[in-house]
Amino acid sequence: MIDIKDRICDVVADKVMSAEAAAEFVKDGDNLGVSGFTPSGYPKAVPLALAEKGKKTPFKVNVWTGASVGPEIDQAMVEADIIDRRLPYQTNGTMRKAINAGKVKYADIHLSHMAQMVRYGFMAGRPTGPDVAIVEVCKINDLGDGKVGLIPTTSMGNSSSYVAGAKKVIVEVNTTQPVGLEGMHDSYIPLDPPNRQPIPITAPEDRIGTTYIPCEVEKIVAVVPCDRPDIVRPLGEIDDDAKHMGANLVNFLKNEVKEGRLPKNLLPLQSGVGSVANAVINGLVNSDFEDLTVYTEVIQDGMFDLIDAGKLRVASGTALTPSPECQKKFYENVEHYKKYLLLRPQEISNSPEVARRIGVIAMNTAIEVDIYGNVNSTHVCGTKLMNG
Repeated sequence: MIDIKDRICDVVADKVMSAEAAAEFVKDGDNLGVSGFTPSGYPKAVPLALAEKGKKTPFKVNVWTGASVGPEIDQAMVEADIIDRRLPYQTNGTMRKAINAGKVKYADIHLSHMAQMVRYGFMAGRPTGPDVAIVEVCKINDLGDGKVGLIPTTSMGNSSSYVAGAKKVIVEVNTTQPVGLEGMHDSYIPLDPPNRQPIPITAPEDRIGTTYIPCEVEKIVAVVPCDRPDIVRPLGEIDDDAKHMGANLVNFLKNEVKEGRLPKNLLPLQSGVGSVANAVINGLVNSDFEDLTVYTEVIQDGMFDLIDAGKLRVASGTALTPSPECQKKFYENVEHYKKYLLLRPQEISNSPEVARRIGVIAMNTAIEVDIYGNVNSTHVCGTKLMNG
């Protein structure tokens, strides 16, 4: 078994076991809340063990994530026919086909709504979290008083709320994720209405929570070693069309500054996921703009290019999804880059209220847009689901 002794504290040492043993804590009909947002920071070993278990003994579970995750969940578990319902977002071809064929039930939910709906009990018929939370970490610290601090890896997603509300918690300690990631996260769960207070963020760099996810030791039923890396994807080449889009964006923003509608360092930027969005952000690398800030959900290569160019003050998001080349660069220089990076739960990173209040400039792709500004990013021809 993979050695994780230097990554865990003594109070959970007796809970270390194989993924196959941990999978036995998952029962037919369970709601599983898993970490991950894009193919980053999601559990890998236990989902594969669940898929193998399902091939031998059929069962069904409902899978709640942050957003899309890797093939260990959205492909292997679908092919094993063990997913009954999937929430709130996906991008996998195998999962998409199963949803459109009616084999997997699916609800397209705004990513900032999911955690609160789970806490309210809308998803499980009771005011609680999932039956089992399965989360990936790089380290487990002893907080004392029967609690530990789970140090997330490359995403936050809904992990904080899933761990807080779960009956049972399975922790995957991934040795491919550097322990240097510690300190980059900001775990914060807002109170629910009628007790909610304003989210105290006035600038992208504001920290409002903890660098770890707190968890009672007694809720942890398994600690599973894992050495499977995030399966991140290469980004497309920045071609002439992308360069023109980037140049158009820079010219537009320059004019907004000239007309007095934006400050010289702009307002916090938000960029969607994928090659086009990344290429457009890259246009700012060669611009005159400096001291830029980012308040987004996914941090990609373009943000690292802005750091390297000395143009970025901070990038706040909920997940890191760089290309394989950029991921390698990040891992080799974690201590340097994490000074500029901050990962939050998705109900904070994707909060419309915060985005509107701090004046986020949002740039995203879509399937279609009409002249009134209505955007469709979910369905093709109104019936065929794309992603969510």
